[in-house]
Amino acid sequence: MSPALQSFLQQDTETAEAAHRVDNTTVEGAMAPLGDLDITTSDNGLQGLEAALERFADHDVLRAVLDLGSDPKEYGRQYEAQLRSAELESIQDYIAESDNLVALHGQISSCDTILASMEEMLGKFQGDLGNISTEIRALQEQSQSMSVKLKNRRAAEGRLGGFIEALALPPVLVEGIMQSEVNETFQEHLLLLHKKLDYAEKDEVALSSAALRDVAPELDALRSKAVAKARDFLMARIYALRKPKTNIQILQQNVLLRGKYLVTFLRLHGREVFTEIRAAYVDTLSRVLSSHFRAYLAAIERLQTPAAGPADVVGSAEVATGGMMAMFAKGLAAAAVRDRSDAFQLGERGAVLGHLDQAAIIPHVATAEGHKYPYEVLFRSLNKLLMDTATSEYLFCLDFFQDQAVFTELFAATLGVVEGSLNAQLLETSDLICLLLMIRINYHHQLIMNKRRIPCLDDYFDRVNLMVWPRLKAAFDLQLNSIKQCGNTSIHDSVQVHPITQRYTQLTSAMLVLNADYQDGQLDGSMERLRYAAMDLLIRMSRSATRKRIGTVFMITNFDHVLTGLREAGMKAGQMTGAGGPTAAAATGNNLGQMGADTIKEFEDQLSTCTNIYVEEVLSEHFSGLLTFVKRAEAANKARGDRPDAPPATGFGAAEAGPVVRDFSTRWASAIEQQHRDTMREFKASQGCGRQVLQAAMTQLLLYYTRLLELLKRCGPEGASLSRDAVTVPSIMYEIKRYNRS
Repeated sequence: MSPALQSFLQQDTETAEAAHRVDNTTVEGAMAPLGDLDITTSDNGLQGLEAALERFADHDVLRAVLDLGSDPKEYGRQYEAQLRSAELESIQDYIAESDNLVALHGQISSCDTILASMEEMLGKFQGDLGNISTEIRALQEQSQSMSVKLKNRRAAEGRLGGFIEALALPPVLVEGIMQSEVNETFQEHLLLLHKKLDYAEKDEVALSSAALRDVAPELDALRSKAVAKARDFLMARIYALRKPKTNIQILQQNVLLRGKYLVTFLRLHGREVFTEIRAAYVDTLSRVLSSHFRAYLAAIERLQTPAAGPADVVGSAEVATGGMMAMFAKGLAAAAVRDRSDAFQLGERGAVLGHLDQAAIIPHVATAEGHKYPYEVLFRSLNKLLMDTATSEYLFCLDFFQDQAVFTELFAATLGVVEGSLNAQLLETSDLICLLLMIRINYHHQLIMNKRRIPCLDDYFDRVNLMVWPRLKAAFDLQLNSIKQCGNTSIHDSVQVHPITQRYTQLTSAMLVLNADYQDGQLDGSMERLRYAAMDLLIRMSRSATRKRIGTVFMITNFDHVLTGLREAGMKAGQMTGAGGPTAAAATGNNLGQMGADTIKEFEDQLSTCTNIYVEEVLSEHFSGLLTFVKRAEAANKARGDRPDAPPATGFGAAEAGPVVRDFSTRWASAIEQQHRDTMREFKASQGCGRQVLQAAMTQLLLYYTRLLELLKRCGPEGASLSRDAVTVPSIMYEIKRYNRS
């Protein structure tokens, strides 16, 4: 046996003996309480035994003794023998595994060596880690320091780089300003130069730097060169606008606007040159546009057709007189003034309000086609051209010069030409229709410019109103005075529609149609004064008749003519506003506005009054007995209370009514026929009006006869007998309808 094995066995044996001693001690300790137990002693009662059993109930030896019922000592010896046997078997097992244990011992020793080596290595590694941690902290400190330095360097580089870039003059910029042509690239160079000049002028650091002092002469030289080239370019283009037949708008849009930064640069860095460019443009466009409009005005003046003049007044003596002197005066007037029967007719002239935004008239085309126009059409065309030109020029000035005052200055001459021509035309214009149409056209053109959001012509439109309105008032006063001062009011027993009435109707209809949608108070007042003057003149004329009845017929005919004209105007006004054909609104004058309705009502009342006067006179002529009896009988009945069931008043009974009834029954048919002939003869100048008057007379006659029959009912049986013998109402109505159809 090897010494190592012997040594291992010796150690193992010692270990086993030590373990055996420990086991014996344990067994003896376990048996010690049992050895002291004496079940025969009298000192322990049952209670002590139960307590001991409960105490050692879990002890293996006691459980075995109790379970087997053996002697404890015997059981102890058996247990000791078993322990000896187990010990020997364990030793044999150790001996059998001695080689393995030796190998295990070697491995454990080798592991101890390795672990010791690893412990040494780990110790060194721990030391290295400590050194690395120290180095990392040092590197972190260095990194923070470098980061701060980098940040400071970048900040310095940014400010210094921006400063250098803002002041440095790269060769590309210098070459572009000094040598290149004026184009989009040149404008890009101007923008860069502007930034450098602006920086040099406003930056506080740059102003106090030596770098700026070094580069300032070169910057100023570039600025001067850029200003000079921009001036030459713009002046050449502005002078090109002066060439004849130059399309100004195309040159502005395609050339000038593309170089608008040149003007911006000059305004910022070449103020004197900018002022020169601005003045040159204003002078050029002012001359060109005013010349164009002067030529246009001269051209359209040749297209104007004569309108109503100072001699064309409602109360003209030419039409107010009659007989041979009238014919002679008319012949003399025809040599100087054309006889214009349509001077007061609206006709198609109102259509100009529906074509407000049409293109302006081209004079040479209109001349070639032989067209002639009233002045309001030419005024619309002139205003249209003026609005389009002003709109284009205003937008260009705002975009190119960024200054509205440029437009105001350059367009002043053009507006002066237009307003001068307009003022001269107004001095010669007495045409109320033309003047009112001009006011309406001016109003709508102002709305068009408001929709465009172009305010540049607002003052012009206001000045036009201030020029036209006084002239309109003067023209109204001219017409009003012509009626008031009409010297010869004799109608020479003529019941025809008077020429003054015709002119008044035409003028009033035109004015009401043009004012229907506007309800202008000033115009309403003038129309009301004109209406009162016309009515007063007609009444004075009617009094010149040799017989009152002729004067009444004259007034009925003329009032009916006025009403017919106004109603026709109302229907036309409804069609112009989309109301369609004849309507109740047109008949009542609602399409002519409130003034139209008031005018129609006034003439209707006058016509009704005159018609009633005529009817009463005609009926009194043919049925005087009937009318006299009815009126006197009703007056007597009314004087005493007028009870329906009361007997007739004294003097108006059946005896007095009998002759009246018999007279009417005898000649009523022939009297109606004669009345029809007389009325139609007196209204031969207006058959339609005569039929209306005759119908009113027949209706009134029927009413008088009906009232007579009512009076007969009060006369008792005698009255009833008269009623049975009298003409029946249906017979009279049949006769009336027969004449109405004829």
